[in-house]
Amino acid sequence: MRIAVTVLGLSLLSGCAFTNMTINPPASSVSTQLSGGDKREIVMSIPFADERQIRARCGMKKNSYNMDTASVYCSSEPAVWLAQLLAQELKAAGFTVKAGGVTDKPNGVKVEGFLLKFFIEPVIGFTTISPETDIHIKLIATSANGLNAEHSFFFKGKNSALTGMDSNFQPSVDDATRKIINDMVSAILTLMNRYPELGRSSSIDPLVRVALIVKEKS
Repeated sequence: MRIAVTVLGLSLLSGCAFTNMTINPPASSVSTQLSGGDKREIVMSIPFADERQIRARCGMKKNSYNMDTASVYCSSEPAVWLAQLLAQELKAAGFTVKAGGVTDKPNGVKVEGFLLKFFIEPVIGFTTISPETDIHIKLIATSANGLNAEHSFFFKGKNSALTGMDSNFQPSVDDATRKIINDMVSAILTLMNRYPELGRSSSIDPLVRVALIVKEKS
C-alpha cells in the first residue's frame, strides 16, 4: 500500500512538473495579534530593496528525479508586498507608520528592509512532496539621535502533501510569510520598548543619545 501511494504521488508530480505556475501574496489575513505601538512613529521604506540572487523567478518545480523542470513566478514583486504587509501589521500593532519620506523628530525611527531571498521548491520525500518557501529579510533601523540596529530574519514555510499539485505551493508561501511578518513586528516592538523615547512626539534631551548595534542571524 505504501509503495502504491508513493508511485501515485510521483506520477502526479510528473504530470504537472513541466508547467510553469504563479503564486500570490497571502489572500487571507496575516494578522500578528500584537499590540503596544502606542502611536510611536516609524518611517518605512516601501518597497524593500530587492537583493535576491535569483530575481527572474520565485521558485522551481521538480520531477520525480529531483530535476528542475519548470518555474514558479510571483504575480507581484515580493519586495513590494512583504514591505506593505509589514507596514500594515505595524499599524495594527499601534504604530504610526509613514511610507517613505523623512521624519523631523531627532528620535524618529527609519526602517529599511532588504529582501535577500524568496524562493519556493518542492522537497521530495519517500511518501510526501513538500513545497518549501525560504524568505530572508534584513531590517535596519536608524534614528538621528544614534540608533543603528540591524537584524536578519529567515523563515521556512512548509506544506507537506502526498502529491505535487500546484495548489500545494501557495500554503507554503502563506506559512513563511506569516512567520516572518510576525517575527519582524515582534522584533521592532522589542527594540522600541527597550528605548521608549524612540518615535515619540515630545522632544528629548539632545545629550541623551541611543547607541545600539544589533547584528543577528536566524
